Amino acid sequence: MAVMSREVKDLFEKVPTAVFSTSSLEGQPNAAPVGMKKVVDDETVYVSDQFFRKTLANVRANAKVSLVFWGDEGAYQLHGTARYVNEGDEFAEQKKWADGAFAAMGVPIQAKGGCFVHVDAVYTSKAGEHAGERLA
Repeated sequence: MAVMSREVKDLFEKVPTAVFSTSSLEGQPNAAPVGMKKVVDDETVYVSDQFFRKTLANVRANAKVSLVFWGDEGAYQLHGTARYVNEGDEFAEQKKWADGAFAAMGVPIQAKGGCFVHVDAVYTSKAGEHAGERLA
């Protein structure tokens, strides 16, 4: 279990896109840009699924994932365990949020599922002598 700092959470929310990385059981990597994402709590982020194909297959086969994101304030990598949802009250709440955000942008896209990612570790990805150090 890892607790994200306020700085990590703020940057995750602020940046328009994060890279969501998954891997098949055979080790075939996949990295997908995701923009519809949010912090759920100190240990969890949510990534909405509109177009997951390889990503979804990988998450179903291997729940270990990572997210990397960066901006002027820093750069971080989250390692975590994903849980895919596409039904029930928990998903309905996230779908309402994502679909509402798309509607506000005038984009006719709807969420078909999403991943709750429990954060197992937080690393800095900022260039310099501390690059790659575990923060939490």
